Amino acid sequence: MQQRREEIAAKKARLAEMRKQREARANAFAQTRHSMDGSDVASPSPSRLDRRAEIDSLVSQLVDRPGSTSGIRSSRPNSVMSAADSNASEMTSPVTHPNISGVLEGASGTGTPSHPLSESQHTSNPSVASSSSHTTAPPPPPPPPPPPVKEIVTYNKEVQTVEPWYEREVEEETEVRPNKRTEEELRERIRNEIEEELKALQLENANNAAKDGFFTRELSEEEKAAIYTSEEFMDFVERSSKVVERALDEDYDVLADYGMVIDNAGEEEISGRRIKEVLQFYDERWSKKRMISDLHFSPKFPELMLAAYTKNPSAPHDPDGLVQIWNMHLHSRPEFVFHAQSDVLTARFSPFHPNLVIGGAYSGQVMIWDTRAKSQPVLKTPLTGSGHTHPVYSIAMVGTQNANNILSCSTDGVVCSWTVDMLAQPQEFLELTAPPAKAVKTDDLSPTCMAFPLSDPTYFLVGTEEGSIYPCHRYDRAGAKAGVEPRIFYSGHTAPVMSVDFHPARGPIDLGDLVLSSSLDWSVKIWKARPPASTTASAANAPTVAAAPILDLSREDVVYDAKWNPVKPGMFGLVDGAGQLELWDITSDIEVPWVKASPTSRVGATLLTKSLNKLAWEEHEGKKVAVGGLDGMVTIFDVAFDAPRNEEWSTIKKLTSKADGNVANPMAGGGLGGNGVMGGQGLAGNGQR
Repeated sequence: MQQRREEIAAKKARLAEMRKQREARANAFAQTRHSMDGSDVASPSPSRLDRRAEIDSLVSQLVDRPGSTSGIRSSRPNSVMSAADSNASEMTSPVTHPNISGVLEGASGTGTPSHPLSESQHTSNPSVASSSSHTTAPPPPPPPPPPPVKEIVTYNKEVQTVEPWYEREVEEETEVRPNKRTEEELRERIRNEIEEELKALQLENANNAAKDGFFTRELSEEEKAAIYTSEEFMDFVERSSKVVERALDEDYDVLADYGMVIDNAGEEEISGRRIKEVLQFYDERWSKKRMISDLHFSPKFPELMLAAYTKNPSAPHDPDGLVQIWNMHLHSRPEFVFHAQSDVLTARFSPFHPNLVIGGAYSGQVMIWDTRAKSQPVLKTPLTGSGHTHPVYSIAMVGTQNANNILSCSTDGVVCSWTVDMLAQPQEFLELTAPPAKAVKTDDLSPTCMAFPLSDPTYFLVGTEEGSIYPCHRYDRAGAKAGVEPRIFYSGHTAPVMSVDFHPARGPIDLGDLVLSSSLDWSVKIWKARPPASTTASAANAPTVAAAPILDLSREDVVYDAKWNPVKPGMFGLVDGAGQLELWDITSDIEVPWVKASPTSRVGATLLTKSLNKLAWEEHEGKKVAVGGLDGMVTIFDVAFDAPRNEEWSTIKKLTSKADGNVANPMAGGGLGGNGVMGGQGLAGNGQR
């Protein structure tokens, strides 16, 4: 706007300069004319006067009026008569007009109007008029007309006309601006009126709602159906209902009378040996006719646990694999439900990423689900030859917070290492083969389970379908290559090994070399894992040695799973095909279980679905144990025991050392059966003491 004003001011200045130049030229022209008026000019000739008198008489005749006797006098004395005036006086018009004579008389020099002539005077002799004109003194001669001055007009790019167009533009702008202001004021007034009406309407609706208890406008059925079926509404109801249910799940007796005296004399005291069933998780939509294949508690959120399921044979359109995340404070339904295209055989929470769940499938794929995403896996390995081509029965995640890997093993003897952010290609590919001593049977090695010690993520044990347990190395090391350790293996089971578990070793004494295994041969065994052999030449050339267990526990049915308690050093749990949960404490007794329990059967369950095949301990306190089996129901037990004492760790260390000493040196290749029994007897005697 300021720039426009400056342009208009510049134009005004230029036009003012042009006016000054025009006025200067006009003054110069007036001075020239005045100088010409003072010069001598010849008087008009008498013939010219006669011609003027004739013109007057002719005009009088034309207008039908008598001429004036004094009409011979010049009508414009002391004036300059131009050629254009003379030509106009000589012209005759065919049309008479009453005002022509008056106009001519008004142009006379006397200044008084001439009276109309009589008819006699009009028809008088013209010679008399001519004689009288000769006797009258001639008027002074008029000055000659000045020569015409040619006006010079100059043009430039900015000025193309002499009209003051800028004034009109300014006027138009001044006219437009008030119009714009008027429109804006009108809009503002309308807007204010609408806002006032809306405020009044909202206030009225609020008053009506407060008065009547509902809004004035009722939604139609179509609008309600659209809202109920929208994805946002369903997500909101799902989240909010879970929050409400978790808030209502408070185990608190609101009717407790703190003034009442409780008599505990009649109650049986079962100190240190108590187990109680507290929860059962089952979903009619997803858990029906599915078998539980794995259980695991979240290391970050103790109230969360996952259960992996196989496919439902009666529902071909449902996803084959399923993982449900259950919450201890949400009993009626799972917190999350994850799907897979194949049966999920193993699944675990990531200890380094609380939102991730890792699983292995029957198709050989490794999958990752995210609790922040939908039910489908966010990442999964391709169905190509670069990874597993057989079912993945065991999976583990090892490393640290900043450097961790996913380890998976399949029944074709392949162990793969993956990174969490890339499952397209394995980072490590290790193919396991049987050591030379076992090659007489077969070169193939079919792992069914895998376990890593807490102290060394590069060393692990695998249990196989043939019943042996093999130590393996992820990388080449001095005296041993990557793969199966060729100088030692653990032999004792006569059927497929179902589980292998290292001791958690959370105490003043390191018990991380104790290994617990279960098998379909109706037995549970405890082993003392030996470190890799020395790298001497004699050790490198030594034959393969079979190590024996230090404790052999025979059970009444097939044992599908066994796990160490993460807190109490001598306690472990197992589940068998008869549907029994047994808790053992080798510091007190190795002949009978510490406690036994069976989950409540679901309505409609049969003996064929009574079997339990998976067990998991809560990792923080170790006082909750979850079991699951063929019926698809997850049962949570509370285990009450005394806090572990430091003496228990030293007791376990002494017992295992003595039992290991009673076993013959495995390097000598002694008998395995007798060694196992001797180890068991040694532990039994120490335990009874």
